[in-house]
Amino acid sequence: MSGFFLTYISSNLLLYILGKIMTETSANDSFLDDIGLIAPLYDLDFLAFPREDINFYKSLGEIYGPNILELGIGTGQIGLSLAETGANVTGVDISPEMLEITANNAQKNGTKIELVCQDMLDLKLDSNFGLVCAPMGTIQHCQTIEEVVRMFSTIEQYLAPDGIAVIDADSPNPDDFSPPPLPPIQHWSQFTHLGSENLPSKVTKTVVIEPEPATSTKHVTWHYDIATIGNNDNQVHGAGLLSRVTVEFSLLTITRNEMELAARLANLEIIDTFGDYDLNEYGEGVRLITLLRKTSK
Repeated sequence: MSGFFLTYISSNLLLYILGKIMTETSANDSFLDDIGLIAPLYDLDFLAFPREDINFYKSLGEIYGPNILELGIGTGQIGLSLAETGANVTGVDISPEMLEITANNAQKNGTKIELVCQDMLDLKLDSNFGLVCAPMGTIQHCQTIEEVVRMFSTIEQYLAPDGIAVIDADSPNPDDFSPPPLPPIQHWSQFTHLGSENLPSKVTKTVVIEPEPATSTKHVTWHYDIATIGNNDNQVHGAGLLSRVTVEFSLLTITRNEMELAARLANLEIIDTFGDYDLNEYGEGVRLITLLRKTSK
């Protein structure tokens, strides 16, 4: 397999990308403010690197469902997969553009799901859930440990008495505590069909990470370079239209001990931690997957 993938983005989403973003750079302090800029391109990541966590959440859903809350649902890959099993899924995200993609995919597949556009730190819901999950580094968009405690307090509020919460974060590694700069990484290149004429474009994603050890954060820049292609042979011909979408954000580096302290302050306790989705011991993988429950009274 060449590592290039074909998918389709509608003409409306192309207009959103090329009309609003063609020469625009987002340099906001928070990724969440401008996540809509990359919503149409977000799922290309998971074509390049297929998700390994969906079956993990399905297994938990079989035990702790049917009522499931996903924080940071994004384009709905996990939430829709759970809903397709018959679970009652509520998905929360701060980005209306992400939720629009989820809603469109749900409608296309006839999948029932409840979507809520709110900040997970100030969530207002009417239900409790047997399973609350924050997948794929959602918690790392908290900028301080105080915000982590607020997030855990939200989880505690909506977690059923016999339910569990699952928090998936990057496991800290030495680069997180090294002074910048780190070299840019070309993450992937893919071909995707764009626009009403359905002509391919080549999209290349480059990632730049600048650790800030003093604050336990890493500043991340995603560049998406979009080159139009003249025909359907997946080769760039001549001087086609070139655009760049750039989004900057910061991720909090969280250790297991910090996770445990934040949980205690929110009346939660850690059941177990794992290093990957095969449930190997923490320290043997690149993830910090934490299972929590309400503190025993």
